[in-house]
Amino acid sequence: MNKPHPLQAAVCVARSREDDAVKRLAEVQQRLLEQQKQLQQLIMFRGEYAIQFENEGSGGGITARRFQDYAAFLNSLDHGITESRRQLEHLRQELQHKRQCWVEVHAKTKALEEVVERDRKAQSRREDQREQRDSDERNLRGSRAG
Repeated sequence: MNKPHPLQAAVCVARSREDDAVKRLAEVQQRLLEQQKQLQQLIMFRGEYAIQFENEGSGGGITARRFQDYAAFLNSLDHGITESRRQLEHLRQELQHKRQCWVEVHAKTKALEEVVERDRKAQSRREDQREQRDSDERNLRGSRAG
């Protein structure tokens, strides 16, 4: 039977590393999607709260204490939105880095697989040629004997 290619272990390690890189990439993509969703929710909530604040203020006025509470809460939401945007940008950079890592690992895996495949095809051609020579020799001997 065919014995394993000398680089087969390296191919297995490369595939394992590529699988790990894909998992890390997917995890960052998921975190990015969650962060985008959270940011959208914060922005939507801030908009709703600002409208509520505006409606309450235009409906006959609000107390100074209530005004301070609204302002403080809106400020808190603004801070949360800013922080969420910062985290989102960080995740985008991390995603780009993980994608680049995967591309590099994938290229190495592909290159190793191609070397192994090329060697297997060359070995198969040599075996076919050897079988053809053996067959030709048998036929030649058979025609001489007859």
